[in-house]
Amino acid sequence: MGRAQGSVAIVTGGRKGLGLASAVLLAKQGAKVVITDRKADGAEDALEAIKKGGGEAIFIQQDVSKEEDWQRMMEEAVGRFGKLDVLVNNAGVGAGKNIEDITLEDWRWVMSVNLDGVFLGTKYAIKEMKKNGGGSIINMSSTAALVGLPGLSR
Repeated sequence: MGRAQGSVAIVTGGRKGLGLASAVLLAKQGAKVVITDRKADGAEDALEAIKKGGGEAIFIQQDVSKEEDWQRMMEEAVGRFGKLDVLVNNAGVGAGKNIEDITLEDWRWVMSVNLDGVFLGTKYAIKEMKKNGGGSIINMSSTAALVGLPGLSR
């Protein structure tokens, strides 16, 4: 029995990188996992990696900056697995430009994903977690949140 046995976890930005690694680990520990991402390419490979380790997972396409996507995804995830115990707010982006070159539109997109996405995820996860008596919300961050990196506006 793993530490997450019987739990249901959502991992945003779960198609690759730290999101996928988190999803795989949660599944190995017994959680049923929902991975979400703005893009669907590579999602089948991510699901296969989870299933190969003996886990159960689904993919739901989602833009974390859109409230309606959170509502739809949460309804679909809870409809499939019955509850929510863990949310890993992992999705994050960078503009990949120097501050002198970034547009206000670029900046607002970065903030909508990196900040609004976490706010919306927390808001909707808490609503579901209250039904079960609680849960865990894990907010991931890049090291770029702590130190400046040349040529990267985040």
